[in-house]
Amino acid sequence: MHRCLLIDEVLNSIFSWLEGTTLCSLARTCRAFHEPAAAIIWQRLIGLGPILRLLPGATATSIAESLEPDPESDERIYGPPTVVTRPLTLEEWQMVKRLSRRVRGIHVFITQKPHSNSITPGSLTLLLHPPRGESPESLFPNVQHLTFHCQGHSPVEAVRWQDCVLSLLRILIRPQLSTLALFLDGRFCASLNASGILTSCSNVRALHTSATSFETQEGTRMSIVPTISSFRSLETVKMHNVSWDLLASLAQIKTLQRLAIDFHAPLGSPPPLANDAFAGLRYLKTNITSLELSLRLFQWIRLSELRDLNLHTTDFARNDYSEDLEELLTLIPLHSPFLETIRINLGSAPPRQPRHWVLTKSILTPYLSLHNLKPSRNYSPQLTDDDLAHMAQSWPLLKELHLKTYTCGWALPTGLSLAGIMALIYHCPDIEGFSLVFNAVGIPEIAYHPSGNLIQNTKIRSLQVGNSPISSPKNVATYLRLLMPGLRRVSTCNVMDSTHKMHWMTVSALLAP
Repeated sequence: MHRCLLIDEVLNSIFSWLEGTTLCSLARTCRAFHEPAAAIIWQRLIGLGPILRLLPGATATSIAESLEPDPESDERIYGPPTVVTRPLTLEEWQMVKRLSRRVRGIHVFITQKPHSNSITPGSLTLLLHPPRGESPESLFPNVQHLTFHCQGHSPVEAVRWQDCVLSLLRILIRPQLSTLALFLDGRFCASLNASGILTSCSNVRALHTSATSFETQEGTRMSIVPTISSFRSLETVKMHNVSWDLLASLAQIKTLQRLAIDFHAPLGSPPPLANDAFAGLRYLKTNITSLELSLRLFQWIRLSELRDLNLHTTDFARNDYSEDLEELLTLIPLHSPFLETIRINLGSAPPRQPRHWVLTKSILTPYLSLHNLKPSRNYSPQLTDDDLAHMAQSWPLLKELHLKTYTCGWALPTGLSLAGIMALIYHCPDIEGFSLVFNAVGIPEIAYHPSGNLIQNTKIRSLQVGNSPISSPKNVATYLRLLMPGLRRVSTCNVMDSTHKMHWMTVSALLAP
């Protein structure tokens, strides 16, 4: 064996690219490979099953083998769970403790509907009662990434099992924890809130919760993470049903770089923010039911360092919402001057009224100073070749341009032609993909750079043309091949004229290698 393969760091680098079955084979090959391979095998666990299955004397593979499988259970998909049937012996406990020391990341599922990755509350109770002289606190001392699911329990079950659930959380949530994802029923949240367990992981860098508040027995609402601003190392946050106050607390965290929120209808008025609020935020994804609430949010915050914005909204309270939309699109670049990527989605479900807003050059004008913007739109742009050329001149670093609806194309007739596509490629040499509807009936002359070279883009591999009209597929394919030599596939929207669709399929076939 080469001496390099006796160095653990070298083996760790090689083994990190391998899959589980290969790693298991390597762990049994020789002593030199055993430890590095075993360390990676046990580094991340999906459920506690992999450890429990090594205790055949204390576990079973079905909750009740004599019973028929629950038709609502996930057993048929994932297989039966492994359950603990008796307290562990000292030898079994020592093995569990030894393996748990290797674990760096773990997904815990505590469910009443069994599947192979879950552990039942009864099994958890037995697991957390070690032999005399041992402590459950010695389990999983090195966990850095935790995902914890405890949902689907009735109120009676929640009261019955909350102590063992909190005991496991107390074991797993430690100061070195870097990533925490909590998916809890509201009935467990009150106990978690009162326990103060979350205060022991103030160094968490990524936090994901399925809910940000819960309702107490008295009918009041309390926050699951009451001291969110104390998490001074947070870099990534994903939360559902946030409030103005919670957003204001997040705004104080200087290290926060990525934020994804579900924002419905918070009560009251947003509190004032300091000038340096969200000072480090680079990525923002919002799922906001109301367009008016989206506008209110961006009137409230100034994201001066934002680079990537993904905004999704589905509900429109007014029949004519074009003014709100235009104000929002105008406000975003004013508050986020360094924006690189923007995606605005007006929802997949049809609102109560038709969507007839038109994306024109006047709406896009505020973005023209942003040379590295990658816009993404969904509905009906109304642009001419001159408009597209003007915008392309202002975006020399543009890489993606998607101005179309994938399902039904543009509702209004397009003002673009192949001449506009040529201008886009000429002014944006780094562009890697675009989705536009253009009139491909007429074929313009081939254009050249002032240096005499043919205008071409070799980076584009696929093209989305929506419901673009076309008459001569062979001529269009020849023109596109000259303009984009690397182009291999052209796709259309789902709903369009059958003749045009057939012509574009012919173009795609002619371009295929």
